[in-house]
Amino acid sequence: MDIKLKAVFSFSSVKYMCLIGAVISYVFFGLSLTDWLYNEQGWSLEDAFEHYGVILTVILYMLTAGIYISVPFSALNLVGLLLFNPFCRKRNDAVISTETPFICFRVVTRGTFPVLVQDVTSKNLEICMRWGLKNFKFEIVSDNVIDLPSSHYVREVVVPRDYKTTNGTLFKARALHYSLDHSVNILSLDDWIVHLDEETLLTEDVLHGIVDFVNKPNSSIGQGVITYGGGTIENWITTLMDGVRTAIDYGLFRLALQLFHRPVFGIKGSFLVVKMRVESDIGFDFGPTESIAEDLRFALTAWNKGYLFDFVNGVMQEKSTFTLADFVKQRKRWLIGHFHVIWNDTLPLYCKLGVLPLHLGNLMLWMNVLSSISSFVLPVPQSKWQLTLFLLLTLNFNLMIMFGNYMSLSFRPRHFIAKFIICFLAQFLLPVLGILESYAALLGFYHRNTLKFDIVQKEIGTRQVKVIRDSSNV
Repeated sequence: MDIKLKAVFSFSSVKYMCLIGAVISYVFFGLSLTDWLYNEQGWSLEDAFEHYGVILTVILYMLTAGIYISVPFSALNLVGLLLFNPFCRKRNDAVISTETPFICFRVVTRGTFPVLVQDVTSKNLEICMRWGLKNFKFEIVSDNVIDLPSSHYVREVVVPRDYKTTNGTLFKARALHYSLDHSVNILSLDDWIVHLDEETLLTEDVLHGIVDFVNKPNSSIGQGVITYGGGTIENWITTLMDGVRTAIDYGLFRLALQLFHRPVFGIKGSFLVVKMRVESDIGFDFGPTESIAEDLRFALTAWNKGYLFDFVNGVMQEKSTFTLADFVKQRKRWLIGHFHVIWNDTLPLYCKLGVLPLHLGNLMLWMNVLSSISSFVLPVPQSKWQLTLFLLLTLNFNLMIMFGNYMSLSFRPRHFIAKFIICFLAQFLLPVLGILESYAALLGFYHRNTLKFDIVQKEIGTRQVKVIRDSSNV
């Protein structure tokens, strides 16, 4: 191992030890706070019944039940963060060769933001060319003509307005299925597809990871990490709240993909690397109700068919929603999509056992919010272990939002102290995140039978996403 590589591993190990130290510190703080807050001589359950009445007391205790659903998710996410060093970036330059399989970077869009698509495609193409990738193509599948510049490496596919699938699939799934049609598809069964969103930016670091993954003999489906704070930030609040999503990528999703090789807790529709043979076998014709969360349906179907998954090293960059209203709209769409995939009988139960608690926890998040508020206004007596559990869970989410934002902001050219302050202050957005997520979940449940694919704003005038060329400084 050369000196430079040793230095990278050494630096990543130091940061890994800092993460372990942070976890220990948060646990110690939570236990100490429990000892300070808990009052053994406090009032009893009988006092609560007498003070509030039976009905209100029962309601207050029922509200506290929602938090227990978060325990397995919280614990497993922490295990994933600690089991795999999230700061380690292994690069295998030996796999970069002309023998690398053909890679199709596929972007599905309605064509609502053509300037954004053109700009991002141009930047991603530039990174691939500069890095030396030869055997690839960007395929933009759109409902409307975008008029991308003609290029050997770029192909635009327009979905006919009268195109219908056998099962009446809608939205993005319809376009994805159209791209697999024998009259449209140009890929062989041994080629690879990398699914991207309209604003997804590649880095040289993630190209290493993708090429390494597709050269492995037994690879079929893989996914990696997405960050949200690397480029131009339109809304700091939504960006910092999305730090939790990055923490889940490094924790829960990585644990499932790298250790279990199954999408136990779901998957994302972007940064999804799939062998064409697998995609051709499964397709995306899942019908109207399961078209909203076609990514989850595809992943669980692949699991049911026996395909194995794995974690892809490297980080892609995307943008958070520009407004709080779009933040709620985005989460609402996810809940509706997951609701139909989970509660329909098209998949066996074992494929949904990991996603189901997360879905229920999201639906019951409003109970956690009300319980937290009522603990100040209408407190009820709790045992010491209940108080300890509540504090440790809260601190774990604080740690997640700090860690996720550190990983996102590490791409930005800011001083370490400034990044640390931002990450620390992001913890105070946790109540806002809880309120917005619970509100979106309630809206989603209320509109669960409304088949609508909400589009969030991704383009402001002529302002476009700024690419960060490398992620080696993570």
